[in-house]
Amino acid sequence: MTGCDAVIALGNPFRMDDGVGPMLLDRLGDRELPDVELVDLGDPGFRLIHVLGDYSSVVIVDAVDFGAEPGTFEVFDPADTGTTSAERSSHRTDVFELLEVADAVEGPTTVRVFGVQPESVDFGDELTDEVAATLPPATDALVEAIEGL
Repeated sequence: MTGCDAVIALGNPFRMDDGVGPMLLDRLGDRELPDVELVDLGDPGFRLIHVLGDYSSVVIVDAVDFGAEPGTFEVFDPADTGTTSAERSSHRTDVFELLEVADAVEGPTTVRVFGVQPESVDFGDELTDEVAATLPPATDALVEAIEGL
């Protein structure tokens, strides 16, 4: 049993590594995660704020540029000082900025962002080799993040 209500994937599968969120979400379908809703929002913009209001504890999965080697993954706590200024989403509207708004309007009490460093978010329907190679260990780490929430 986990304290996580939902895993929300963000990303566009037609923008190469930006599709890593939905790809990891698909891989979670093979795992035992009772009472955890799997939600694919694509590139949601401000819709994310409304969806977050439905849950108390969420893990968001997304391609996040945090200056690491492509395929590197990390769990971020948006409440930590400095997270919003250093790490950036690949979407038009920055996920960390949206989380600040969601917090101000009483979003989930607990949010973690499971970020995977992209190599490329150019147009294309496949992940780069570096990001694709990290899917198995990233999936395991994502399950640990969900179970640890």
